[in-house]
Amino acid sequence: MDGIIRILRRYVGLTILLAVLLLIINLILLSSLIFKEIHDEPSPESVVKQISQGLESRGGKYTLNAAARNLLDENQAWMMLVDADGKVRWGERIPEEIPRSYNVIDAAKFSRYFLKQYPVYVWEHQDGLLVVGYPKNTFGKYQFDVRADWLRSLPVRILLLLVCNIALAILVSVLFGTRLFRSLKPLLEGIHALAKEKPVHVDTRGILSELAESINSTSDMLQKKNKALIARDEARSNWIAGISHDIRTPLSMILGYASELEEQPELPDEQKQQASIIRRQGERLRSLVSDLNLVSMLEYEMQPLHLKPIRLSVMARQVASDFLNNGLEDCYAITLNVTDESLQVMGDERLLYRAVTNLVQNSVRHNSGGCEIVLETSRSDDGDWNQFIVSDNGTGIPKEYLSEAVLLPYTAGRSRPTRQGHGLGLPMVAQIAKAHHGKLILESDKGQGLRAALVFPVP
Repeated sequence: MDGIIRILRRYVGLTILLAVLLLIINLILLSSLIFKEIHDEPSPESVVKQISQGLESRGGKYTLNAAARNLLDENQAWMMLVDADGKVRWGERIPEEIPRSYNVIDAAKFSRYFLKQYPVYVWEHQDGLLVVGYPKNTFGKYQFDVRADWLRSLPVRILLLLVCNIALAILVSVLFGTRLFRSLKPLLEGIHALAKEKPVHVDTRGILSELAESINSTSDMLQKKNKALIARDEARSNWIAGISHDIRTPLSMILGYASELEEQPELPDEQKQQASIIRRQGERLRSLVSDLNLVSMLEYEMQPLHLKPIRLSVMARQVASDFLNNGLEDCYAITLNVTDESLQVMGDERLLYRAVTNLVQNSVRHNSGGCEIVLETSRSDDGDWNQFIVSDNGTGIPKEYLSEAVLLPYTAGRSRPTRQGHGLGLPMVAQIAKAHHGKLILESDKGQGLRAALVFPVP
């Protein structure tokens, strides 16, 4: 809703701005055209005045100087001098239809309006009234009479007109904006629904019908793809679970018979050693099947979680004692660094134990010459996260490969094969952390050891 209001506000503001700018531009253009027309050509009043100044009298005869005559020629005008008795004392180019004598009423009429449809203009001369006439239909003469108080109120009236124009622009913009709002609202709701992967059907009527059809088409396509992906993931998960179950039964029989053969006293030592190799490889295969099944369940969020409060210090001691009691070689030293006994997380104890043991086993597997392994618990500096850190001083991982280490083997983002083992260890740990709303953070470089931090939100 906020996005729609912002769009409407911007639309209305832009419409008002455009309307005001258009009004100002029109006023400027109108004013410039009027003044340009006025200043490009001399006004008839100025022509009459200049001609009157150029009219010379010598011994009762009248002549025009060169400047006045040129001005008369340029305007294709005629002229006459009417004395106080209404008689035409002198003229230049007077049309035949123009009378040669006038009374007071006639003079008053043509001084204000036209003379025989000729636009005429007058100027007071020392010998009478100078009249200059222009060709027909060249000028329009209009007389406007206004009251002084109206003229004084003209600025207020212009301001009122401007306000009315702005109000009209706002009204038009609101009307169009409301229509646009009605068209945009379902489209924005549809886009938000698409982001949440919900099915969308937007009404395709209105000015944005093409966009509505595109949103509906996109929604249908996404729903089909999501259904196909869900079906594929379920099929893959079910296939892995089925294969894991089918492998476990014959594998259990192989391990059982291998153990029996290994314990038979009458068998030669060479055959007992072979039975021991079969048992160890079978156990490795069983571990691989178990890891593959668990990773698959975690990846598709099908692994149930049995959450309860777990103290990180207790888990650290349990992992360390289990490795030491199960015959960890002397070249591997495990030490604890517990800063706070009260640190807890809400998690599945079995899965978290599996994640920590995988990290320790990863340090053992990739450092055949031995290393020092440290199990550490702490709280982040901001106090929002509890951390379980497994670090070693072994060979480490090149920094450029750290991002790939948490990817499942043979995925599109993995550019190199795993160094040893099946490559499910670190990806499994990352999936377990994600299932607990946490994350796995790896820090390492070649020859600088590995620091793996399981980070969980504080409960």
